[in-house]
Amino acid sequence: MEATPQQSGSTTKKWLIGCGIGCGAIIVIIIIVIAGGYFFFKNIVDEFKDTEALMDTLTERYGRVKDFYPNPDGPISSDRLEVFLNAREAFAPAREKIGKAFANLSEGEETFEKEGKSPKNVIKMLRLGFGVVPQVAEFIRGRNQALLDAEMGMGEYYYIYVIAYYSWLGKSPEDGPDFQITGPEEGESPFRYWDREDFREDRGEWMMRWVHRTILPMMHNQLDKLEERDAAVTPEEWRQALAAEIEAMEADRDRLPWQDGLPSHIEESLKPFKQRLEASYSSMTNLLELAVEQR
Repeated sequence: MEATPQQSGSTTKKWLIGCGIGCGAIIVIIIIVIAGGYFFFKNIVDEFKDTEALMDTLTERYGRVKDFYPNPDGPISSDRLEVFLNAREAFAPAREKIGKAFANLSEGEETFEKEGKSPKNVIKMLRLGFGVVPQVAEFIRGRNQALLDAEMGMGEYYYIYVIAYYSWLGKSPEDGPDFQITGPEEGESPFRYWDREDFREDRGEWMMRWVHRTILPMMHNQLDKLEERDAAVTPEEWRQALAAEIEAMEADRDRLPWQDGLPSHIEESLKPFKQRLEASYSSMTNLLELAVEQR
């Protein structure tokens, strides 16, 4: 469905408010847009339309995120880790670009709080906040295109991301910019509004719910595939470990997959890629990495 000018304007307003820009500043932006921002908004809408089209193609080709099932035996194959890392390398420029934009916005907001709403600071925040929206669209479009080019579905990408970065390398689901951020579909993505005092705690809670909603079904799929095999060729110790981890996650909504330590055969499959995985992680863009857009 094509976005209307009113919808695109509402979306942009949410992003700007989420970045700490007040309603008075929004009025100034609206005036600027009316005066000459048509092509700016058109480009944003076109970018998000391209992003949605790419996601639709990924879904048609590889299925829905929750339908993905990891290797029933456990290890992530070296060729799939290569695909994962090659895809991340392909959209690294977009990741670095939006990461710098978030960092600049965070610094600008600190200055804004310390020095007050002087005309100079207001203009600076407007420029920074207004510029983030198309970069977010560019980042997500770049990620989706990289996955299509690399021939990897979104479900597999999310699974490897969570297992490698959160479960193994100890990265935090709370990672992200030091300011509240919101997005087009409030309540349906990681980009909702947070109060300054507790936004990190809220963000962590939201991300853990996302991990459970997304990864737990995959682990159930993995166990189902494992149990479809002949019991004589299925390692009982691994089957019991996987079933126990699923049960532990279902009992604790704050638990990451394999929080007490990855099974040795999964960890061994990741070890040769540790340096490259570490180098490809960005704490600033962590939230955007897991933006779900399937309809």
